[in-house]
Parts: sequence; structure tokens; C-alpha cells
Amino acid sequence: MDRVATEYSPVRNGLPSRSTTGEQVAELIRQAIITGAVGRGAPLREEAIAAQFEVSRRTVRDAFRILEGFGLVRHQRHKGTQVADFDAADIRDLYNTRLVLETAAAQRWCNADPAAPDEVLAERLGQALDRLRAAYEQLDPVQVVEADLGFHAAVIGLLASPRADRFFGSIAREMAFAITILEATQRETQTRPAQALAEHEAILRALLDRDHDRALDLITIHVETNCQRLVSIVHEQDESAVGALGG
Repeated sequence: MDRVATEYSPVRNGLPSRSTTGEQVAELIRQAIITGAVGRGAPLREEAIAAQFEVSRRTVRDAFRILEGFGLVRHQRHKGTQVADFDAADIRDLYNTRLVLETAAAQRWCNADPAAPDEVLAERLGQALDRLRAAYEQLDPVQVVEADLGFHAAVIGLLASPRADRFFGSIAREMAFAITILEATQRETQTRPAQALAEHEAILRALLDRDHDRALDLITIHVETNCQRLVSIVHEQDESAVGALGG
């Protein structure tokens, strides 16, 4: 964690004055995690972080609690605080859950009475795509991840179910962490923005056309492809870690 503090401590003076110090420190650590500067399962040492950021250990603990709420860190008794870790099974579980929600939303939307369309939901979907497009144009990986999840939240919003929206929100934080690993490792923002954006645009068109079969096919391919990509990255990272230990 010393590396994170060294790299990000100069940013502290430029953070919004309305934020608490704990929130500021949490944001700096969050940026380090989601940009890949600190890897899965890395220990976060309270004393070292407090010294590097020139804050109290209580402030660091406040930052840890904020990050734990986002699912980015986990605290274990006698082990301290670590960056959250997960395996391939966790990734598949997250994406299978998302697939169930998105395909159910597509089915409801495409089979609804076209004579009584819900323009609000359709407008939200279009706005979500606009935000994703803007994020890709800026080549900002953090904004891309947030906008990507925002688009899929809008797809799930087609269920018109506040409970489904809240449920997806509860796993979106974990999913954001998973997606950022893909970004940090393969630099998706730089290497395939046009392809990634085209996939979302195709999903939007199919939904607005209320083409049930095409929408389900596109959503399924998109979710399963990205799931497998993440699973492959997790496997590669685990193999590298084992190789480093063996070396």
C-alpha cells in the first residue's frame, strides 16, 4: 500500500473541500484499486497509509469502512484489511445473475403491449447509452465502467421493478470491481472502444425495435463473452501469482 500512498498523495490537495478527510482518503485508495495499482487481495496497512497521507489512523479506518461498503475491501479478524478478492466462480455467479435479470427485462419489454409503451424507460435507456458513448470518447476507464453498469442498470430498469433495481444495485459494486480488472489488464477503453460501444448500440436498437429474439441473443452473447474474458484474466493472474511464488 506504500506505493499507492506515494502515487496518489499529491492529489489530496485537489480534492473537493466538502468531502471529509476519510472520504478523500477512501477515494484515493479506490482509484488505486480500480486502476490496478493495487491488486486483488493486497493488504492495506493502516499505519503505513496514515503516515503516507499524513492523517490519523482513525481517518484511515473511516476510509476502510467506506470502501468496505463499496465491496472494494474486506476486513478479517486477525488479518486486517485487504483489497477484495474473488475467484472464477464469483465472476460466473455475478454474470449469471446479471444475465437472468437482463433477459427477463428484455422479455417483459419486448412482449409488452406496444400500444402502451413506457417512454420514460426507453428514454432512460437512450440516455444511458449517451453517457457510455461520452465516457468512451474521453477514454476514461473509471467513467467507462460506471457508464457501462449504468447502461445495464437501465436495461434491467425495463422490468419496471424497484426491487430488481435495488437488487442489481447491491451487486453492481462487486461487478464494477470485476470489470475494472478487465480494463486495467487489457485496456479495453483504448483497444476496443468502437466494438464495445457497437455491442451496446445493437442491444439498444433491438430493444427499441422490441425484437425479442435478437435482443435476447445480443444480451446473452455480450454478458457471456465478458464473463469469460474476466474469468480468463482471473486465471492468468492466479497462475502468475503461483509462478512468482514458485520462482
